[in-house]
Amino acid sequence: MSRIHNANDTTLSLQSIDLPQAEYTSSVFTSHLLTPGTFRAREHPQINQDWILGMLIFCFILLAWTQVFYSKRIRQIFRAPLSKRFLNQLVRDGNLFNERVTLTFGLVYLLVVSLLLYQLNEQLWGLNFFGLRNITLFLAILFLFFGYWVIKFMLIRFLGVVFKTRETTFNYLLNLLIFCLITGPVILAFLVFIIYLKSDVLLFCCLIVFSLLFIFRVMRGFFIGSGLRKFSYLFLFVYLCSLEILPLLVLIKLLLNFMHSLNM
Repeated sequence: MSRIHNANDTTLSLQSIDLPQAEYTSSVFTSHLLTPGTFRAREHPQINQDWILGMLIFCFILLAWTQVFYSKRIRQIFRAPLSKRFLNQLVRDGNLFNERVTLTFGLVYLLVVSLLLYQLNEQLWGLNFFGLRNITLFLAILFLFFGYWVIKFMLIRFLGVVFKTRETTFNYLLNLLIFCLITGPVILAFLVFIIYLKSDVLLFCCLIVFSLLFIFRVMRGFFIGSGLRKFSYLFLFVYLCSLEILPLLVLIKLLLNFMHSLNM
């Protein structure tokens, strides 16, 4: 009995003979030796870009509505630049300038190209245009782009009256309208990935496609004007340069001057 009373009671230390108490040693992993410096909390700017998503959804709704009700007319528009036969069929079926498909696709073109210019500034240029940001900058670009096309169409019609080439002027304006309606959906497909992937590669690819459509449009315009026998090819070349290339050069020059003034 004395031996029992003198034995250690292992239940008091909550451990068994099979699992003895663990022995802890120093770890090989030590803390870093860097000393803390001065910490400053910097507020992360939260930029609300929901309006871009709204613009994209609005463009897709317009395209879907037009596809449902005017699918045949859309196929004619996309086939018109490929052959003169398709173009004549497009003219015979109605006046494209007075149709709803022109209103919807034209609005998509204005919104999409304005968004493309806005993304160019956001991803590449980073210019501050008189303090305009986000949707205010987009609306300013949209207003200027719309004004550019209004002035251009009015100038072409005025020149058609002055030189008495109304039929050729109508065909030239129709060529401009067709390529604008085609450019909108094509650029929109690129723009979705450009905005949400922030990919400069896709942005440059989109600019290449846009430039190819522009060159194709100018070439078609030259072929339309070549049907006029009373004007030389040199006159047509100067005419196209004045309407298509010169305004772009002026805008690029103004943009470069603005960038230079910011750097100063």
